[in-house]
Amino acid sequence: MKTYDFNYFYEFEFEYEALKRTTTDVLDLSFKMIEFIQEKLKEIGKWLKKHLFTSVREEIQFFKELKTKIVSKLIFHQTILKIETKLPPTKKKKKKHYEKELGNIYEYGMNNKEFYEYYRSKGSYKDEEYFVRKQYKNLWDNCSLINFDSKLCTSHDFIYATFIANEMLEGYLEKKLEEINGKCSLSNPAISNLNWTATKVDLIELVYALQLSGAVNGGNIDIKELAICFGKMLNIDIEDNLYRAYLDIKSRKTIQTKFLNTIKENLNRKLNEDLI
Repeated sequence: MKTYDFNYFYEFEFEYEALKRTTTDVLDLSFKMIEFIQEKLKEIGKWLKKHLFTSVREEIQFFKELKTKIVSKLIFHQTILKIETKLPPTKKKKKKHYEKELGNIYEYGMNNKEFYEYYRSKGSYKDEEYFVRKQYKNLWDNCSLINFDSKLCTSHDFIYATFIANEMLEGYLEKKLEEINGKCSLSNPAISNLNWTATKVDLIELVYALQLSGAVNGGNIDIKELAICFGKMLNIDIEDNLYRAYLDIKSRKTIQTKFLNTIKENLNRKLNEDLI
């Protein structure tokens, strides 16, 4: 990498996609990807030590939009390698293993809550603080910066890359859980004119309640399968962020079953009115 050239990053994506097609073995692919990406990052590191950006805007674009896309893929494959090499043998333990990893993703977001909200909102008003290199190390808040190379990194580009990687990991883990649990048998349902008009989290709360109560198939149905069926019936896609939404519900500080309480109160109010 000799100049500030977008083609370098386009070529990286092209090579990355080509490498993905070389094997279907997840461990073999992860080893190949880690080796490939590390070499690319070495090239970028050498270039960064000598390069002077022409503007703050250019520097932010590099550390927020370009470098993080490469680093996120490295984090993703390193984590996949760790997850799959520790995968237990039984179906029940595999499910627990993948669900634990989903929980770890949620925890990482909560441990970096303020910046995670900035990431999710696609904010830019603090970009100069987060994605411009500094010549000094502020150790008051974060002692880990003692080994931080200010020429190669900004204070938040690695965390930002981790958030991107975690989104990819969520998709991977949910797909693995779907493979373990099976899919909804409602593969070609009739087109429904019913539309869910409350929030996605409200429906997920209801779906979990129905599954845990044993009200559908005596409880002998996986939560993902039930979510897919409800989503198809009510024209809403809820299965992709199912586990994250559950953790959000679980972490509520006041009333956890907010939607269930609301519909219960509404029904009780109507029943009481009809008695008058």
